[in-house]
Amino acid sequence: MIKDLFKQDIGREIETVVKADDTRKVDTEIYEYVITNEIASKITSLFSNYVDSSTVNGAWISGFFGSGKSHLLKILSYVLSNRKMNDGNFAGKVFENKINENDALLKGYIHRAIQIPAESILFNIDQQSEITSKADDNAILSVFYKVFYNHLGFYGSQSHIAEFEYWLFRKNKYDEFKTIFKAETNREWIDARIDYFDPDVTDAISLTCSKVLGNTAEKYDNILEEIEERETQ
Repeated sequence: MIKDLFKQDIGREIETVVKADDTRKVDTEIYEYVITNEIASKITSLFSNYVDSSTVNGAWISGFFGSGKSHLLKILSYVLSNRKMNDGNFAGKVFENKINENDALLKGYIHRAIQIPAESILFNIDQQSEITSKADDNAILSVFYKVFYNHLGFYGSQSHIAEFEYWLFRKNKYDEFKTIFKAETNREWIDARIDYFDPDVTDAISLTCSKVLGNTAEKYDNILEEIEERETQ
């Protein structure tokens, strides 16, 4: 039968559009990704700069609608972070093995690239943007901050809260803050921070900060407002 000519199951559901945040079939996407000669020629420069340059900090993927930009970007995010797959293989090695044996240069670049510790944060900017932020001059930057902070476990949707958390984290006090906050309020901080405007929460923040950082609780009464004001200056 014709289906027996294919290595993969051709009867499965095939997505018509690649979605950055869809991780249901990542392993299948990686295994089935085809590196054409044109793609190989383009990514040679990408991987070359990735492993050899100390100054380049960005790359631009351009192409016509439907040409596979998002698909390539999604695969590269897993390759560069060398994601471990469900069968124990690693995305970087699987990708490396797809390269033609005659293209030793690209194969070598990919091999070196996946040895570099890296972490990917893949997201769709439209899905992450807030409706009220789209008219903001810093809308795109705000989305990057939001996603980055969320990735770290902070409250990215409210940047001043995330800044407060990051400030505690830099002082190696964030975990202690969360522990004491729960002891004082019987609420987890990650749940209570959503109600950061609630007087009970703000009072608990002040009290917890005084116990974690020293000084009186009054010193921290307006800490969130002060951070928010600095952000708008």
